[in-house]
Amino acid sequence: MNYENADLSFREFRDLVLEGGSFCASTLTCAKFVGCTLRGINFSDSFLGEAVFENCMLEECTFNHANLQRAKFIKCTLTKSSFFGAFMGQVRFQECLIDGCDFSHCQIPDGEFRKTLISNSSFERSFAKSSTFEDALLKSVNVSHTDLRKVSFINTTFDDIKDEGSIFYGKKPWSGKSSPKSWDEFESYGFD
Repeated sequence: MNYENADLSFREFRDLVLEGGSFCASTLTCAKFVGCTLRGINFSDSFLGEAVFENCMLEECTFNHANLQRAKFIKCTLTKSSFFGAFMGQVRFQECLIDGCDFSHCQIPDGEFRKTLISNSSFERSFAKSSTFEDALLKSVNVSHTDLRKVSFINTTFDDIKDEGSIFYGKKPWSGKSSPKSWDEFESYGFD
């Protein structure tokens, strides 16, 4: 199955099992995947703005450098999938299970992870400023060198968080330690 460089905006994919196909460099604006099983599907470099994945299983899928602005993942299971370098502004994960996924080098400003279990996954060197994790569980998650300023952790449980060099305002809720202060963002140039 090859849908590379295709415009599939506003399409609905329902109750499908798709294996080993490619949507590379495609436009899937407002596309809906409902009740689908996606295995080894490549969405790299695609535009998935406001796309919805609901009650789906995504296994070993690739979203590298994709644009997932305002995309929604609702009641999905994501395993061993890669979002490396993706733009995920205002993305929402609601009641999802995420295991073994790579969110490293992503931009996730104002993202939402609600009632979501995230395990064995990496957000290393990502920008997650102003995101919200609510009623979530983070287990064996790497947030090293990640910008977590203004991130809200509401009723979130942590287990085995790797955070070398991460930036967080105040005390980190998983360790109780503060990030080293960097005043660079407060410097004023040209003020007399």
